[in-house]
Amino acid sequence: MSKIKLLLVDDEADYVRTMAERLEMRDIGSRIALSGEEALELVGEEVPDVMVLDLRMPGINGMEVLERIKKEHPLVEVIILTGHGSEVEEKEARRLGAFEYMQKPADSGQLQEAITSAWKKSIKAVEEFLKHTKDDFQKGMAAAALAEGGIPEVAAEIMEKVEPQEAEALPVPPADRAVHPDSSLKVLLVDDEEDFVRTMAERMEMRELGSDVALDGEQALRMLEEELPDVMVLDLRMPGMGGMEVLRQVKEQYPDIAVIIMTGHGSDEEEAEARRLGAFEYLRKPVDFNDLMETISRAGRAGT
Repeated sequence: MSKIKLLLVDDEADYVRTMAERLEMRDIGSRIALSGEEALELVGEEVPDVMVLDLRMPGINGMEVLERIKKEHPLVEVIILTGHGSEVEEKEARRLGAFEYMQKPADSGQLQEAITSAWKKSIKAVEEFLKHTKDDFQKGMAAAALAEGGIPEVAAEIMEKVEPQEAEALPVPPADRAVHPDSSLKVLLVDDEEDFVRTMAERMEMRELGSDVALDGEQALRMLEEELPDVMVLDLRMPGMGGMEVLRQVKEQYPDIAVIIMTGHGSDEEEAEARRLGAFEYLRKPVDFNDLMETISRAGRAGT
């Protein structure tokens, strides 16, 4: 069975199920969503590698789904498959980041080729990011995510490029130590390093722990007005409102939220101040991913 995580999105139930069966015969398994709303819910449960997306659907249409997916999960490759296309729509879809734009009816072989090409592009995008980053912690996070996602050979290549003396410190835990916090926990990750925080979110997703992401302190506080998490994982060094001020406001307004500080620029003085303000724990990057998951589990239990 293919390693590709595929999501098919089309409101024509018979058509999309037939498409899934044909792809299954070509060793490509898939999940099915019959609406844009259902697609976004499924992505919240498990982020796919590739999405095949219809445009004309009741409720949230395909173009809006595409826009939201590329903003929240930029490494997901989206193939538009529509029976009502136009040059204007194709141009807009490609502007929003669609990998390919295809017209129905699509030949199963051509669709399989597009899906495979899209998957390979998503892997190359991760590799390209890793090639240019100098942060070995981020390399370790991405390598672990790829390994957990069923692509250990790519993870191995990444780890071979890290200096041996640095490899021991990277957060790539043995599989038998994998920690799985209560999946009902609501977690908010707050960090201005977008690639890092989204990789962390995807790794949590692989362990069936969903999370939301905020890229600065102001966004985090706005998100709290809509929904309160059980646990917040908070960076300290961010443009605009720093993490310490976010911590102070959160503990004043929402004292039941457990806040875990995770910073790469910590000091004993900052740790003392964070704990005085009510931080549940103070972690310094690089953090072993299992240690982070264990800390989230403890924070969740402490709040129940």
